[in-house]
Formats: sequence, structure tokens, C-alpha cells
Amino acid sequence: MAPSKTPAREEGRNTREARTGAMRAVFERAGFTDVEPPLLQPANVFLDRSGEDIRRRLYVFTDPGGQEICLRPDLTIPTCRLYLEENGGAGQARFCYSAAAFRFEPQGSGKPTEFVQTGAEFFGAKDADAADAEMLALAVDAVRAGGLEKFDIEMGDLALFDALVDALDIPGGWRTRLKRHFWRPAYFKELVARLATNGATERASERTGLLAALDALDEKNARSVIEDVLDLAKIAPVGGRSVAEIAERFLERAADQSAAPLSKETAKLIDTFLALSLKPQDVAKRIRDLTKAAGIKIEKQIGALERRFELIEKKGVDLSRARFETGFGRTLEYYTGFVFELRAKGAGADGVVAGGGRYDGLLQSLGAPTRVPAVGCAITLERLTAALASKGSPSK
Repeated sequence: MAPSKTPAREEGRNTREARTGAMRAVFERAGFTDVEPPLLQPANVFLDRSGEDIRRRLYVFTDPGGQEICLRPDLTIPTCRLYLEENGGAGQARFCYSAAAFRFEPQGSGKPTEFVQTGAEFFGAKDADAADAEMLALAVDAVRAGGLEKFDIEMGDLALFDALVDALDIPGGWRTRLKRHFWRPAYFKELVARLATNGATERASERTGLLAALDALDEKNARSVIEDVLDLAKIAPVGGRSVAEIAERFLERAADQSAAPLSKETAKLIDTFLALSLKPQDVAKRIRDLTKAAGIKIEKQIGALERRFELIEKKGVDLSRARFETGFGRTLEYYTGFVFELRAKGAGADGVVAGGGRYDGLLQSLGAPTRVPAVGCAITLERLTAALASKGSPSK
């Protein structure tokens, strides 16, 4: 028997629909076309491109045709796939949406497994800084249209860290790994510590067993050995990782045993850089001072950061309560540049009501013929509603 539609339930549904409609209208007035990507998505798309947090929480099953599919865990990747279907990965497009997404939550967590995301994705913009500023301003306007006035803004920029790493005098393979694992704070910290303490004595004591054997092989044969070992031991992928990813991790550890250690000065520079948490007006000077002392320059990225702040303020966003954190990279693998979150008291453990950022590499990995500039944002209705119940007091 279907549940009766009590007046209170009907009123709650009407309020939610009005709230999402008001937020979506902000994007529509800015020229975004309302879309709703398919609910069912190929599972491998998310397994290959999302962070471990999402990979562990996918609702995955096999359809009668044998294809592994999942319920969409967010709207960004499905909207990207829709853009590729309609535009072929060429030209500008502005899409917005308001639809349900699904992620597993342990029983008793109090978190919904089904939630509503209202957001927008901007593809193909030629001026990245202007598009970034517009997306943050739209997110702020949409959250306010949803009824929330008090919130904090946290920002970061992965491109700054990439530029720093590229300027360091370290092996190319280490640059790639540091960039790739930036979004995983715990593992990243472990990685830097391991590279910095990998001295000759430690290498001599640890170069035994499988790692030593792998180091003696070329990459193709080493990868084959690892995959055979995993298969013979009947070891299944863990946390959404594929056998290839596990093999890659073994190869990285074997390479660590042969490489010279990261200098203490370089390790300290990375730690100091990632610990910066500043008001927007103080960021550029502090990073310039830090990099100048280290004898490196990343002026192009610092200049872009300054311009983006100026454009954001021109859009009417008050940055007086905002913070910029150089170590802020969110939890999704596909971000490549500017990232942000809007936070308020009562909106869950982390206080995040909305978030977004730039993901210039994602479209090409999904099949676009070339790299497509892209930036987006998403607001979670349930978190917004919880923050409103707490009167939206700032989270910090």
C-alpha cells in the first residue's frame, strides 16, 4: 500500500520542489539548458575516474546483457557524457540539472542513500578564469535562492601545486605521482615521507623479496609478474582498485627502493606550501615569498589566481569570509584546477552544502577528441535543508 500523502508530507515535498526550482532558475537565467542525464550509467566510468570514497559507495549490478552498470552517484560525469553525445566534445555548452543521485551509506549513519543535486556544468569556455569566477558566483546565488544566506567559502587550486611540483628538481616519475595523489591527503603525506626518508641503509634492508625482484625487471615484465601473483593468490581488487592499479602501486614501491631520497628542503617546502590557509588577499604574496625563498617561480599560476579573485569580486561575491587553502583538493580525482566549497553549520559532518571546480581532463578521458575546458558546481538539497534548519550559521 502506498503511503498516504499527509498535509505535512505534501507541504514538505512542495517546499523541496520550490527550493530546487529556485536554485535551478539561477542557472537557467544565466543561459544554462536544463537536462537530466540517464539514471543508469556504465559502472566502469565511475570506477576509473572517481575517488575511492565514491567507488566504495556505488550501487553496482550486472544487467541481463552482462554489462556492469550503476546508479549515478553524482551528476557531473553523466552530464559530461550527455555533452559528448550531443556536441561530440566540440564547442561551448551550458547544462544545468536537478535530479537524484545515489551512494551507499552504512545502516544507522543517518545519511540518505538517495539525495538531490542541483547544479551546472560549463563546457568549452575559452577564458578559464572568468568561467571559474562565474561558476562560484552562480553557486553562491543559487544557494541564496534556496534560502541559505550565511555560509563560508573555501577555495583551492590544484594547478598551483602542479606548477610547484614541475618547478622542483626531482625525478619526473615523482612529479607525476605527487600530482596524481594530491587529492588523497593521508596517502600523499605517507608518500612524501617515504620519498624523503628513502636512504641507502633503508633501501639496503628493504630491497628483498618481491620489490627487489621487480626492480630487476623491465616495466612490462614486472607488471605481468604482479598480475600473475595476484591471480594465483586469488586476491581481488580492494576499495574499487583494479588489478592494474594494484600492479602500478607495486611498481612505484619498487622504483622507490632505487631512487635517491627527496631532499629535506624539498619535503619541507611541500609541507609548508600545503599547510597554507589564508585570506584571498594574502595568498599571492605569501606564495611568492615562499617560492622566491626556494629559488623557483610559478608566476603564471599566481597571476591567474589574482585575476580570478578580482573577477569573483566583480561578480558581487564577498570574499571577506572566504579562505584559500593550498592543500584543498576535495575528494574526486578528476579536478585539475580551481576548486571550492560552500559550508554552513548543520550541513553534515563537514558542513559542505555545495562544491565544484575545474576538470579540464575529464572529457577527453570520456572520449572527447581533445582536451575540453570544463567547470561545474553542485548543491545537495538535503544538506541545504539541514543547514536551513540550523539557521545557516557559518561553519567556522
